[in-house]
Amino acid sequence: MHKKKYYLNILFMAVLLGLVFYVILKEEDLGEIFNALKDASLIFMFWAAVAGLMYVIMEGISMQIILISLGCKTSILKCTKYSFIGFFFNAITPSATGGQPMQVIYMNNDGINMGASSVTLLFWTIIYKIALVIIEMFVFIFMHGFAKQYIGRHMWLFVIGIIVNVVSIFLYSIVVFSKNGARNIAYFATWLLHKFHIVKRKEKIEKKLDKLLASYNEGAEYMLSHMKTAAIVLFTTIIQRVSYFVVTWFVYKALGCDGYTCIQIIVLQSFVSVCIDILPFPGGVGVNEGFFVRLFAPVMGKSMAVSAMLLSRGASFYVILVVSAVITLMAQIHQIHMEGRKIKFKDNKNRRE
Repeated sequence: MHKKKYYLNILFMAVLLGLVFYVILKEEDLGEIFNALKDASLIFMFWAAVAGLMYVIMEGISMQIILISLGCKTSILKCTKYSFIGFFFNAITPSATGGQPMQVIYMNNDGINMGASSVTLLFWTIIYKIALVIIEMFVFIFMHGFAKQYIGRHMWLFVIGIIVNVVSIFLYSIVVFSKNGARNIAYFATWLLHKFHIVKRKEKIEKKLDKLLASYNEGAEYMLSHMKTAAIVLFTTIIQRVSYFVVTWFVYKALGCDGYTCIQIIVLQSFVSVCIDILPFPGGVGVNEGFFVRLFAPVMGKSMAVSAMLLSRGASFYVILVVSAVITLMAQIHQIHMEGRKIKFKDNKNRRE
């Protein structure tokens, strides 16, 4: 059932992407776009790909910092694996809802309890959103004129994006920092599902939730006393966010464009993220490409903006999606192999006995 859902999401992504590319390219000179792509600087494109990969790796570093502060022994390689797995499942599920549940599963397979993994992911999510709000506050304090000029009539979408992020931070904070916040929300969700006859044995579910939340609350209380960890993770997450935004700057230079500074290009790319992240499309596919072209067309011209979109999305999303798919497949094969070894070991043990 889950596999069928993922396949449908991938098919939806492909159809939506095809429609968007048709709308964007139907009135463009494809020869001009192809020549721009062909002449793009390989050196700058290499750094664009590095920046895209750094975006995922920095998430792994942040998770490792949080997990170690929670007393969990882990490595940067394992945490980077969780990050790539999260990226893959976020990309193929609406509103990026599939990543964190899969990360919890793989962490649990590596011996990290669900309480610690849940706290880690929630804590990181809060800081991830805070980092974006901080960046945009900086933009509107020091670059208000530039922001107003280029975001123009899309300002309403930007404001909604910021409001959604602030509300999300508030709700996540209740879950993590309120002693009974997670329990109340979980119980309310169970009650609601019971009312709609989706959950039949409510009491059984609540008992399981109590066991899970006991471990979860211990981790949340531990994080409250480690605000230094939060400051470090905020720093690494700001680097992560900027790594993603700077991909477009390297693409801008790869295409031989000039006239705008690195900070200005980063600011424009951050607007794309704020406006598109709130939309419930797998990986932001379709709307991200369309909005990118619309926002960057006044900066570099329509045809060049299309070329920049193709290269930027390629380096910051599609290449990473392929890498993430390979890593996820390898992780799954390794897990099947380990489970097979465990079964074989138990069988041998039973024969000896």
